[in-house]
Amino acid sequence: MNNTIKYYLSTILISCCSFSKISGQTNEIGVFLGGSLFHGDVGYDDEEYILLNSKPVMGFQFKRNFNYHFGVNISIYQGSISADDVRSNDLFSLERNLHFKSKITELGFITEFNFRPYLSRDPEYNHTPFVFAGISRFFFNPTQQLNDNWYSLRPLGTEGQDTNLKRSTELYKLTGTSIPFGIGYKFNIYDFLTISVNMGWRITFTDYIDDVSTKYVDQNTLSELAIDLAADTDAVFVDGFQRGDPYTNDKYGFLGIAFIYSIKDPSQGCDIITY
Repeated sequence: MNNTIKYYLSTILISCCSFSKISGQTNEIGVFLGGSLFHGDVGYDDEEYILLNSKPVMGFQFKRNFNYHFGVNISIYQGSISADDVRSNDLFSLERNLHFKSKITELGFITEFNFRPYLSRDPEYNHTPFVFAGISRFFFNPTQQLNDNWYSLRPLGTEGQDTNLKRSTELYKLTGTSIPFGIGYKFNIYDFLTISVNMGWRITFTDYIDDVSTKYVDQNTLSELAIDLAADTDAVFVDGFQRGDPYTNDKYGFLGIAFIYSIKDPSQGCDIITY
């Protein structure tokens, strides 16, 4: 490590610790319990059904509060999402008759802004609404049921990916980047314990969380299993007929409660730092 790098690292550490002393910041660890939200090509547009179809989600988070208004949160969430055309009010979706479910795991880096001054161990500022936004990496794997068995859809190329018809079109990736954003309300119920209620959506850059995006393809290019899963219906959709909306990416989100434990900073501040 050269002297320039040492200088910048030392400057950052001194600045962070100095800021820590003047702002009274804290670290927090928490457990999130809630449900998932999904909006894509498969399913429905009714917000009521989106909530009713929520699946269990659990998460863990570590947060650093820099002052009474700003904090940074590193989190991991794991759960599942699903949707089913039979719940739709759209006639085409009912005829299409597709469904899916997928496990989803998210690693996030989130910033929070409190509308009111807030610090969990400060009795004068112990509740506030807040907003959050950030960036995350997520992992998914859409599956569909046929004859009591669940099959991973990506390897089948249900829209012709990586087949003789679309050899130049690669199979979509099972990882993606998303932009989380949302709102919440938190309140301190005991000196070191806070409850946070929040809801947030994730803007993604993929339209294949539910394996549906573009058009039906010639069935002669697909395997027998792929044919059954690409069009699980008695209706006949010819090659080139629209299957999904490629101009609108899928979205997912989480709704729930976090139980947060506040860890107060040690009183010695930066005295322990050596160079």
